Amino acid sequence: MTQLRRSRPKDAWDGPAPLALPAVLYLDAEPQAARRARSFVHHQCRAKGIEGDALDTAVLLTSEIVTNAWIHGRSAARLEVTTSADGLLVEVGDENSRLPELIEHDPEALNGRGLAIVSRLAADWGAHEDDWGKVVWFEIQYDH
Repeated sequence: MTQLRRSRPKDAWDGPAPLALPAVLYLDAEPQAARRARSFVHHQCRAKGIEGDALDTAVLLTSEIVTNAWIHGRSAARLEVTTSADGLLVEVGDENSRLPELIEHDPEALNGRGLAIVSRLAADWGAHEDDWGKVVWFEIQYDH
């Protein structure tokens, strides 16, 4: 198991300048959180003209990270979506300061693939501790 220590706080994002302040959604620690997060990210992407594979990838990766926050963070979560001219930054914070571990998954297991999916599909991703607990983030690049 490898504990993720890559850290890139939002103020160090090296993507293009954001188009606006982040859109924020607070999520209760409940199974419906992932559905609400998917809907929120879908709406934010569509509002900024992000469609196709980039939109689908952003929604999928958000679902994985929010599900991890619900299962492992065991707390409410905050979801922030920041867009730029060609990039999307999604951050999910929860109250558990334990950083996620990227593990080699058992092909027979029913779970344990979320971070591997994020690692494979995101342009970049990582996690860092913050005053609230931790933040897991990913970036998606897209063309208009």
